[in-house]
Amino acid sequence: MSLKGSLESINLADIMQLVSNSKQSGRFVLTNETGKAGHIYIHNGEIVHSEIDNFVGEDAVFTLISWGKGEFVFEDGEFNVNTTITRSVTSLLMEAARRIDEWKLLRKKIGSIDSIPTFNDIDRAERRKISLSTLEWLVISKIDGVKSIDEISNETGINIYDTSRIIFGMIASNLLTLKS
Repeated sequence: MSLKGSLESINLADIMQLVSNSKQSGRFVLTNETGKAGHIYIHNGEIVHSEIDNFVGEDAVFTLISWGKGEFVFEDGEFNVNTTITRSVTSLLMEAARRIDEWKLLRKKIGSIDSIPTFNDIDRAERRKISLSTLEWLVISKIDGVKSIDEISNETGINIYDTSRIIFGMIASNLLTLKS
């Protein structure tokens, strides 16, 4: 089975479900509008590995499925890759659908992933009340008023969805603002 098409006209999750149901083996090669490429590997209908930039496994799948523009090609065959995904296709695609819905809301709130987060001035007494998780600290340590959300995601190794969610939470708490 050889498939190819536009991510704008065909839902990638639907095509992945089709390939899974027919117990195919092969890989999806996805390329977005900027030329960035990623892969999703399937063995006997199960998604076993995915990679994009420095993300592998489920994070890579969620990143690739969130692309709204670009092209995909499914190449039949066996590929020798490490298994980084053990979740069922149905479970993985359901989580991806949930994240895509939330991603659409996040994108409306933050605009572009090329936006640059900057710190707001915070009163000393208010600073003492701030409590951050480990991931939030990791993200905040990369904010310098120059790096974009996308660059922060790549530097921290936290996928763009989670990085954007963390930054949006800090914006909602009035710790950060975004500049274009």
